[in-house]
Amino acid sequence: MEKEIISKARLEDHDGVRILKIRGSPYEMGYQHGWLLSSAIKLMVTQTTMSLPAYVSTLTGQSFEKSLALARDNASAAKSHLPNECLEEIRGIVDGASAASSTQFTFDQILLWNTYYDQWCIYCHPHYWRELVTNNKPKHGSLAGSVGCSSFSAWDKEWAGGDGRLVFGKNEDNFNMPFQLENRIMVVAKPDQGNGHVFITFPGLIGFDGGFNEKGLQIMTQLNSMKDETMEGYGIGVLTRLMLRRCTSVKNCIELLGQVPLCGGIAWHVADGVAKQAVIVETSSKRICVRYPHGTAKAIWQSNHSNCYPGWEGYAGYNMVKDQQLVNVLDAVDTVENWQRSLRDPENMYVQAPSRFERYRQLLQEYKGNITISNAIKILCDRYDPYTQQTRNIGEVSPTNNIRCTICALYPDMSFGTTGRQFKAHIANLWSMVSTPETGDFWLAIKDFPAQYGGYQHFNLHCLLQDF
Repeated sequence: MEKEIISKARLEDHDGVRILKIRGSPYEMGYQHGWLLSSAIKLMVTQTTMSLPAYVSTLTGQSFEKSLALARDNASAAKSHLPNECLEEIRGIVDGASAASSTQFTFDQILLWNTYYDQWCIYCHPHYWRELVTNNKPKHGSLAGSVGCSSFSAWDKEWAGGDGRLVFGKNEDNFNMPFQLENRIMVVAKPDQGNGHVFITFPGLIGFDGGFNEKGLQIMTQLNSMKDETMEGYGIGVLTRLMLRRCTSVKNCIELLGQVPLCGGIAWHVADGVAKQAVIVETSSKRICVRYPHGTAKAIWQSNHSNCYPGWEGYAGYNMVKDQQLVNVLDAVDTVENWQRSLRDPENMYVQAPSRFERYRQLLQEYKGNITISNAIKILCDRYDPYTQQTRNIGEVSPTNNIRCTICALYPDMSFGTTGRQFKAHIANLWSMVSTPETGDFWLAIKDFPAQYGGYQHFNLHCLLQDF
């Protein structure tokens, strides 16, 4: 039985890009994942996962031991909200990884690793959590909460040009925590029930920041910190896999987000390459708000701050910016003008590079009608800050999260301490992708850090799904 399960999967190397191909039931796909990546999973759960309490300790002022206990409690809180298919896939990873090595993994180990980025998102605003958890004041100038994730989509001949196909671009930015860069991996999943799909992740995680499926539906996420956040809900990896497996339209995704308990603090960029539609869905643990393209525009984009402000970019609905004011330490948000002024404050060390939203606007206008794959890649590699009107040099770090932190982000090192050792890590691009989800074609940068520096390789989802 074990041989039959494993025989369905493959682990391949395509010119330096590792590709894990899994198929079957959720348990079988998890077992294949665990079996083929057992040594890397050991590194993730024994080394990389421990960077989470080190990170939480840095941001909250608690000890490493208390932060580790808190992280485990949070993972336990999330467990009761996991859908059965995700629980089964995690169980499969545990069993497969244990069977393939001398290490006996536990469910709780793999579960904690699978809640890593949900917890990272919740604790990444140091001002908010230092006050709530310890009543300590945050370190002035802390960059711990800063990230650079962003995305755009454009379609129709007037906007995208060419044949009018929807073009989607995404930068996934985060820390280079121990052992992560050498273990980035593409997963191609072919479930017995549901859509075949592709996503980028790390060994032992059932999902991460998005991907796209064989129906032409693309989903990507951006951190979008909110005051209402909890671990008692569906995390980003769980929701990503559910959407990719179950959904075939933008409407399906909006409905799913409205039906399940949410952790919060995420902006979902959802695009249908076949129907040529795209929206941004901003979520907290208590609300979801949908932002559509403005007016007749056939393009939409998102960075790491809320844009669901009534009257802004044509949005009408609940004001999510007010729910973000405290965690991003925004001064005044009573009017659009005051809100935008507060975002531009160069002394604000907590809002995540809002200039990138404006830069996407400029670049999409500049390339309007000619958003080819090469121009889409140029957009994702851009290093110009419209607030300061300065361009960062290649390899140059941004001084702060609000000065010269551009679409292609690169932050300075931060020091973290764990029991017995210390390490440094910084934020830059883990992977960057341009795709035409209707055709299944995508161009992936994943070999460098920032990943854009290492160039983009072409793949096709339909070919990857047919090849095993």
